[in-house]
Formats: sequence, structure tokens, C-alpha cells
Amino acid sequence: MKVVAVVQVYLPYFLPRTSGWSEPPYYQHHFSVEGQLVNVHPRKADERLFPTQIDEQLARVKIKIESELIIPIDAPAEFSLRDRCMDRIEAQVNGEVTAWDECTKPEVTFAYRRLALGACNKFLYHCRVAGDDPDVGGLVWHYSFDDDRCYFTFPHSLIWYDAESREPLRNHEGRILGVAQPGSFRSPVRAPVELSLVQRSLSTSDQPSLTSALLVSAKERMVVDQLGEGIVNLASACEIATTRFIDRKGVNGNSNVNAILKAQKQSFAERRYHHLTLHVSGRSLKVEDAEAFDCVEKTYRTRNSVAHGGVLSYKDFNSGNTVEVTRPMAINFFRGCERAIKWIECL
Repeated sequence: MKVVAVVQVYLPYFLPRTSGWSEPPYYQHHFSVEGQLVNVHPRKADERLFPTQIDEQLARVKIKIESELIIPIDAPAEFSLRDRCMDRIEAQVNGEVTAWDECTKPEVTFAYRRLALGACNKFLYHCRVAGDDPDVGGLVWHYSFDDDRCYFTFPHSLIWYDAESREPLRNHEGRILGVAQPGSFRSPVRAPVELSLVQRSLSTSDQPSLTSALLVSAKERMVVDQLGEGIVNLASACEIATTRFIDRKGVNGNSNVNAILKAQKQSFAERRYHHLTLHVSGRSLKVEDAEAFDCVEKTYRTRNSVAHGGVLSYKDFNSGNTVEVTRPMAINFFRGCERAIKWIECL
């Protein structure tokens, strides 16, 4: 049977609408995502924010703030989901199932939701660029370094409809086939930082370490799936760490060091995390942590690809193939480069 999955996604900002958004042909847009037809409908100005009973139930959800860490007195203990929903965008995914109960399977629901989010992202990205407005954000899955999982943070609902009758599908009990999820909200509670560490940083310089700052920026970009920017920050941190190493050891301008840095037939990692450190300190990351060395190597190759061609990939020297960098790979690069930087800072 032919079905339509209607997904409502709630945004923490207002869509950049004009009066023309409520007029044809602008209020309905069509996308092909993974071979499936998806219609995207940005909410008209006179449409209800929560269009169905399922969505109204979602709006009444309360999110509790709980933590084992220190929270100051008079801080809120909960907040309303409704307060985080400023606007809404709708996606209609056309498909086909063998029977209505197939729509209750998590893998089916996830697949249709992924298609809907992909189409909405395309629309929002065009709004962002056409309006020259970086505040129009996309629908991203936030990665957690703490538990190695991705979370979708936007509240949303999904209701199944019969494609021919346009009536909601119902189960044996007569209930509408639909789900509503509040999304995964990032806790306002931050991991504790000892003031002694802050004081140590303050006593060293007016500004924090640029290498550490770039690592934090790289981590931030990877959390929200902006991998290209994350890789550039990460590669810059690796390079600056070696420059600081040269300055710290007092070999800036040394002819042998300059020759190592200018070697044409050797890669970034070979020059700076093997030959340079071996010459100056008698130690090599390539020898002591081959995995971290490999991450530095691939990170810098990817950085060059991003900077010169805008492509998130690197060329594998062994096979000669071009490897597309995925989020898991980028996360692995981060962990390896972080180890490499800590290693060279201890030399």
C-alpha cells in the first residue's frame, strides 16, 4: 500500500518568511532524497504551530534538569518544551509498505524520518545561503564525545497517512499511527573545571593556549557535524604545536631544522612528528604511537583537500584511492591528533 509519512520538525528560531511564503508556488517544495520523493512545506504564517493532537501532546512535555554536579541556588529545575518551539517545517515522504503494521517498525520509522530531515535540511540550507544568514541553522545530529553516540536535538512528530484517501492510518484499536519525540536536549550543566586550572592558564598568558583553543573549536565543529571546519581547526592545532615545540627548544632558524621542514618528498607528519622530533629530542611519534601518527597524517591530507578543493577526503598513499572522510573517521582523527599534541607538548 502507498503511504505518506508526514513529519513535523520544530525549530528554535523563526523561518525567514515574507508574505510570499504563503502563496503558491512557494509554500511547497519538492526534493529527491535517496531516490524518494519528499515534499517540504514551510509553515504559513496563519497555520497553527502544533497542527494535530499528537503535536499538542508534544508541546506539553516538561524537560527536567537533573545533575550530580553543582547547580547554583534558584536555578530552574525544569523547562517547557513549548518554549523551545518557535516555528515548524513539514516534510511529506511518499513511499510504499506491505501492510500498515510495517509503519510501527523502528527501522522503517527511522528511514522515513531520515529522508524527511534530509529534505528539510536542503531547504534550510538554501534559505541560509540565499539570505546570507548564518543564524538559519540546519537539522544536525549532535555527537557526544562522552558516550560515542549521535542525538537529534529537534522536537518532531511523524504521522502515517494513506496516500490515496489522505486519512491517517490507524491500528487495530483505532489509534492513529504516529509518534512524537521531544528530541535530545543538551544539558545546561557543564562538566566541572577546577579553578586552579583556570588560574594556571591565566598566569601563563592573557589568552589561553592557541593550540588548546583550536582543539576545543575542532571538537565543537565535529559535535554539530561540521567536519570540514573541524578538520581545518584540528590540522592547524597540530601544526602550531610543532611550531611551539621549535620555539621552546630554541632551534628556530637552525639549518638542519629548516631543511627538515622544507623536505619536498616527505609528508607533514613525517617532517614534523617524526624527523623533526627525532632530530631535536631523539623521539618519534611514528615509533611511539603509530596510530596517532597515522591520524595526524590523514588529518593533514584531508585538510589540504578541504582547503584546496572543498572536498572532505584524502588520498591513500598505499592504494592510491581517494577516501571519503565520515564522521566516525573524523572523530578518530580528533582523538589521535589530541594524543599527538599532548605528546609533543611533553617533549
